Order: sequence, then structure tokens, then C-alpha cells
Amino acid sequence: MDIFELDELEDSVSHLLLSAKAELEQKRLQQQRDRQVQEAVNQIESRLKPLLEKIELMLQEYELEGVNNGTTRELLQQKAEDIRKEIAEAPILAAQVADRQLILQEERLLDERIAVQTTQWRHELKADLLEMIEAQHDFFSATDASIAIRGYIADLKAVGALEEVVEALIDQINSYSEEGPVAKLRGSHEQTINFIYNKALENRSRVDRAPDVQPATRHRKSEKRPNLYTDLRGKVVVFGGHDRLETAVKNRLRDSEVNLIWCTEQGGLQLAAQGESHIASADLIMIVTGYASHSLTERAIETCKRVGKTPEIINTTGMTRVLETIESGLKARLLAKRWNHSSL
Repeated sequence: MDIFELDELEDSVSHLLLSAKAELEQKRLQQQRDRQVQEAVNQIESRLKPLLEKIELMLQEYELEGVNNGTTRELLQQKAEDIRKEIAEAPILAAQVADRQLILQEERLLDERIAVQTTQWRHELKADLLEMIEAQHDFFSATDASIAIRGYIADLKAVGALEEVVEALIDQINSYSEEGPVAKLRGSHEQTINFIYNKALENRSRVDRAPDVQPATRHRKSEKRPNLYTDLRGKVVVFGGHDRLETAVKNRLRDSEVNLIWCTEQGGLQLAAQGESHIASADLIMIVTGYASHSLTERAIETCKRVGKTPEIINTTGMTRVLETIESGLKARLLAKRWNHSSL
């Protein structure tokens, strides 16, 4: 096993451990959410049921006294109906409150995951930049490297690497200078790289074919900073869930090429019908059973059957599970397309 294979293995294990941690944390959050819902329902019922019992007892006294009409009696009956409705809707209201908290916690976990990957990418960037500097074997190319470095100042500062990179650049420039050590610190390391950058631009303006020194991606997997879903593309139709879940998922996919069409119960039947019209051309159809009515689910399933599509049915009210299903579904479809194309 060579060094490159060891790097690949370490990277795959690192990503796998992050995924495992996220999966376990997601399960813990879901369990916590379920407990919060039950506790909220119990609290609502413990306050409303005694009130309903008192009203029902008073209405029984009206019956015993033979009083079958009157404004106060009607008001009591209406209040009893209102309380019964509140009790019946308690699980839904409690779930909505808990799901707001669940999505906020899931957002935090995803941000932490991206932060870890971004830090790793920045250290890999430093290694690529140091190798780029070392690969320059003349004064002008070494100076030109400052142009590439300047674009990554914020990333290098974030991991405390700007000083090391700038000093390596100074040493490389001076090693090929015919006039002695012309490159030196001028104020801060950031001010120094800006000074060398301006000199490099002057050098470029004096020649017809200027060097364009750029770092390779030998250590990084991509030139782009980590983003969990930017490489996804395809058309996804979702039925079910709720508006806050839809908004959270769309925000996470905003930098991807996913065309997301979402039909919730709140959107109404007209929007659901529009969603059904997209099923035939969709790369992935999902039915999120959390908050999805029986009629919405049945209509989506029937439409899928008519056009020969199989939907992914997931029971969740959280964001992470939805994103994972979209990611795995679209990547599996892309892989299948490549396999079929290579088999021709």
C-alpha cells in the first residue's frame, strides 16, 4: 500500500466516522423529539381535561333542571366543543413545536459536520499551496504564485497557516533572486502577500505570456470548499412533510442542481395536482409520511403506479433523513446511468 492509498483510506475512514456520528446523533434527536411531543401532549391534556369535565358537569345540571336553552348554556356548549378540538389537535400542535426545535438542532449538526470538513480541506489547501511554491524554479513564477495564494488568505488565516505559506513564498522568491533577498516581511503577513501580489501583477503587465501559477489538487479532493450537496443534480418530487421542513431542505440544496418540487398538506389540492404532473419526469419521488394526509399519500402512490415509478416512502418529520434520501437516490440513479452507458 503506497502513501496515496493510505491517504485515501484515512480520508474514507474519517468521512465514515463523521457519517456514523451524525446517524447516531440523528437517532438521539428523533427520540428526544418524540419525548417532547408526548410531554407537551400530557401537559395540554392535564390542563384542558379538568376544564372540560367542569363544563360537562355544569351542562348536566342544566339537564337536570330542565333548562334546554339560554345564552349561558349555549356558551358552555361552544366552549366544550372548543376544548375538545384543542385536545384532539394537541398531538399535531405539540409535534409542530417539537419539529421546529428538531430542525434547528439538525441544522447545528450539519453546520458542525461541514465545519470539520472545511477545516480538513483548508489544511489540505495549505499542503497544495506549499507544493505549488516549491515547484516554482524561477523568480517570476515564484512571485506569480502570490496571485493564487492571495485568493485563499481567509482560509489560511482560519487554520493559522498564512504565516507558514507566506514565509515559504518569501524564501522561494529570494532563492531565485539575482539581486539578493528582495522579498521580506512588510508589516503583517497579509500585508506582505498583498505587496508581492501587486508586484506579480506588474510583472504580468510587462510580458506577452505571463505565468499563471495555480495549486494542484493533490491533497484536496476538490478546488471548491466542502459543501455536502453541491454535486447533486436531478428532479425530485416530494409529497408530505410540512412547510418548515420544505424550507430547511431547500436551503441546504440551494447550491446544488436539484429541481425540488414539494407538495405539502398546507399547499392544498391544486399544488398537489401540479406535483403529480411532474412524477413521470422525476428522477426521484419521495413520500414523507410525517404530516402527510392519507388522501395526499394515496394520490401520489396511485400516480406513481400509473407511470411505472416507485416512490421512496420515509417516516420522518426531520430534515436529515430527507436530505440523505435525496442524496442517496440521486447518486444511485447517476451511477446506474453511467453503468448503463459504459455497457453499451
